[in-house]
Amino acid sequence: MARRPRRERRTVSMAAESASVIENPPAGARALVEICVDDLTGVLAAERAGADRVELCADLLEGGTTPSLGMIRAVLASVERVGVQIMVRSRGGDFVYSADELRVMAADAAAIAALARESSVAVGIVFGALTADGRIDEQALDAIRAAAGDVPITFHKAFDDTADLFEAYETLAHHGVVRVLTSGGAATAREGADVLTALRARSEGSRMPTVLAGGSVRAHNVAALLDSTGAREVHLRAQVATDRGFLETDESLIRDTVRAVADRSRATLSAAIAVDIGGTSAKGALVDADGRVLHSSSVATGSGAETVSRIADLLRELVAAASAEGRAVVGAGVVSPGLIDSATGTVHYASSLGWKDVPLAQILSDAVGIPVAVDHDVRAAGAAESAFGAAAGSRDVVFAAIGTGVAAAITSDGRALEGAIAGAGELGHIPVVPGGELCTCGQRGCLEVYFSGAGLARRYAAASAEVGDEMLVETPDAAAIIARIDTDPIAARVWAEGLDALATGLATLTLLVDPEVIVLGGGVAQAGAAFVEPLRERLAAALVWRPVPRLETAALGTHAGRIGAAMLAFDAAQRAEVTRSWVAPVILAEPAASGTAPTAEEARA
Repeated sequence: MARRPRRERRTVSMAAESASVIENPPAGARALVEICVDDLTGVLAAERAGADRVELCADLLEGGTTPSLGMIRAVLASVERVGVQIMVRSRGGDFVYSADELRVMAADAAAIAALARESSVAVGIVFGALTADGRIDEQALDAIRAAAGDVPITFHKAFDDTADLFEAYETLAHHGVVRVLTSGGAATAREGADVLTALRARSEGSRMPTVLAGGSVRAHNVAALLDSTGAREVHLRAQVATDRGFLETDESLIRDTVRAVADRSRATLSAAIAVDIGGTSAKGALVDADGRVLHSSSVATGSGAETVSRIADLLRELVAAASAEGRAVVGAGVVSPGLIDSATGTVHYASSLGWKDVPLAQILSDAVGIPVAVDHDVRAAGAAESAFGAAAGSRDVVFAAIGTGVAAAITSDGRALEGAIAGAGELGHIPVVPGGELCTCGQRGCLEVYFSGAGLARRYAAASAEVGDEMLVETPDAAAIIARIDTDPIAARVWAEGLDALATGLATLTLLVDPEVIVLGGGVAQAGAAFVEPLRERLAAALVWRPVPRLETAALGTHAGRIGAAMLAFDAAQRAEVTRSWVAPVILAEPAASGTAPTAEEARA
């Protein structure tokens, strides 16, 4: 009886490694379509319908076996353009082969290699073998590779029966396999989309096999599959029953699928605009569907309506840049400080910009004719860190941005909290020192007074004046104060009091929202050893009876706001699914000096 590998043994780790993009086809090109066929008629139908490759088999009802040499010769003599991948499989059933079966398959591979050398189209071999415990049969794979010579090998869907898909993928990479046909270990590619996405992320390296997504792929679902997984190649069997009692390839089904892929590809030649508004400037970026920055620009911010007008001009500039590159802008995401109602895109109050009850999303959308989403800058940065940065994989997160001021983004069970007046996350204005020093907000003892860039500098200058430090020519910034804490008693005291205040504020927040991880971002948070460990100790002392949440420093740095704004933009365009396949090296890459996108090699470097 044929052995069925036990699927319950499979372990799937969703932690995909960061890597740069290197795929065939390149980003922006149409995804490749491969059709599984078992006769010459099907091959020719696939070529006429626009398929890129065929997988040539015999006995498709058995799952595919090696076709005859006569069939292979006829196909290679008849095709003009389509690539031909030839199945090497001695029988149906399981994928655990005897030595005799492997000798036969190696002979078939050698014969195919000889025909490939004479072919005018690309030829490859499709093969798969497993051990009895559900791992890649490396000895069998090496034997077929040796027989095939330089003919590339695709590992077929035996891959989905391995005990650990990611371990199997690494093994195939080690043995030089160029492509893996998989549905992500599920019955269909749609059901295995999360695993396909993770495998696709791992495929972005020069030695890694391409992910060929297959499993009930059809015209009606292929675009969504490509968008959600980032796959660049799809595989389908396009056969229907005839009234004569056998199966034949349906040319119209192939044509519809190829057309759907082409239409989706044209849609990916779109872009979105991300704008991050700061106190002195607004930085804008044109971002493609892979999260890559194509062009960037900035404008100085002023106050009131003047700033709104400048941001509208920035959007127009980026729309023009997209048009010059043959791209259509599908939406814009704008992030800003202040009290912001993200549902309506209204900035209720932003003191640094002179805004009160400004319907920013509507004004900008009317100005440039595209959907615009507006949200708080720290909430957007927190969303980016949760998706691609230090909090990736966590659903209960506090992102604390500690710069000139202090603010937080709170995510509970995967949902960002805004609050009744869009004021959730005002960490900087939690009173941490009863009756303490006056804050610019009018309260006393606010965290921001004691631990922010501005607060540290002000308190250091005041403490120096108290002791009559005549050597203080100018007030040092936070970085300079941190650099002095081992040699300057005033710097050490101001820093220690600031850490005490921050620990009190974070302890309060921890007891209220119970985060799994606290991500510390902003300039002050980059103080290294002088920051995280002392803060962890103080936080542990403040919490006493409960464990300290994991503390991490932000991974996306100053890019987090822009990345969060880009996520908003695609969400505004109702294309939020494209961001699921983004990877850190691409979204963090700066555009080339000319304003064009970095190449795959530049992103990898």
